[in-house]
Parts: sequence; C-alpha cells; structure tokens
Amino acid sequence: MIARPMTRSNFLSWGRNALIGLGAAALLTAQGPAAAATQEDRVSMRPLTVEHIRISSKRSFDEVKTALESRVRFVQVDLLIPYLQKGDMAGARAELERLAAPAGLSILYSLNHGAALAMDGGPRKAVGYGIGNVLTAVSMNKHNVAAGLYAPIRVILYEGADGTAVFEYDRPSSMFGLLGNASIDSVAARLDVALKELLMDVGK
Repeated sequence: MIARPMTRSNFLSWGRNALIGLGAAALLTAQGPAAAATQEDRVSMRPLTVEHIRISSKRSFDEVKTALESRVRFVQVDLLIPYLQKGDMAGARAELERLAAPAGLSILYSLNHGAALAMDGGPRKAVGYGIGNVLTAVSMNKHNVAAGLYAPIRVILYEGADGTAVFEYDRPSSMFGLLGNASIDSVAARLDVALKELLMDVGK
C-alpha cells in the first residue's frame, strides 16, 4: 500500500465524511427503537377461535351447484344503480329484499377455484361463494364497520373423492363474536341457522 500525504483538502473532506457518518449512526440509534415502538403501538392482535363446518351430500357436485344457484339469487349491482343514483334508498332496500327471498340470503360473488387448479395438476369441480344479505350486513356494520371482514360468508362447494358434493364454511357467529357486540351476535346467530338450513336443504 502506498501512503499518501494528508493535505488540508483531504483532511477536511475526511472530517466532513466522518461527521456525516457519525451523525447518521447517532440518528439511527436514537430513532430506530423509538420508531419501531411507535409502529408496533399501531398494531393490536387478538386470537380468534373459529368453528369450522363441513356438510356432505349424497348428491353430485353438479346437482348441488344447480340447486344452490336456483334457490339463491346472485346480487346484480347494476340493478341497484338506478335507485342509488336517484337517492331512492327505500327502492334499493326493496330490490335487495326481493333478491334475498325466500331464503333471506343472496350470492354476492362466486369464484371458480376448480378451473384455476388447471394451472397446477388439472381442473377440479370447486366453486367458492360469498353468501349473505346486504341488509343484514348493514345492520351489523352500523355497530362496528369491522364486521365487514366476515360479510358475506365465504362458502366453498367442491366434489369429494367419491364424486359427491361437499360444503365447507366457518360458522358466522364464531367469527363475528370477536367483535364483542351483542347486537351483532344476535344477527350472526340467525345467520348461523339460515345458512346451515340452506346448505343442508340444497344438498339433501
């Protein structure tokens, strides 16, 4: 290594860089733990115990899928737009009640999980649904908007190994119970019954 003489210019440059480095290190040391603590203070966690339900049918996937979709209507958002544009909330409510009759439930969306599996090993018969009632969701969300995490209820219908249909979902009241609101719990308990009765009926 060749030693070079330290000129005044080199010395000032070295001193400036050293001070900047020390200042940055001091700033990180001072702010790092505090900043991390501040971030963590914004996050809270609670355990959630969920009751999972599996309903087996003796009927085929196609039969049960057809029965479900003929019994429960899909909510078509475009049907609500004219009411919302006019500010006709009563009309929108009446339309939602019509779509939910007679079971009191509607299909808000569906996802073809089985077709997606064609990308990895081959297609299967499996459809995920978002099943619920917009008006029921509103009655819970007004007490705690976080209720929207669990509404609509996610239900999957798939073909079992023996060719028959299977429903799986998480009991609504076990999820909504996390919110600790008696009014929400009451609505969720009714949703428990309505959803189970529907799936049992279309699968029999």
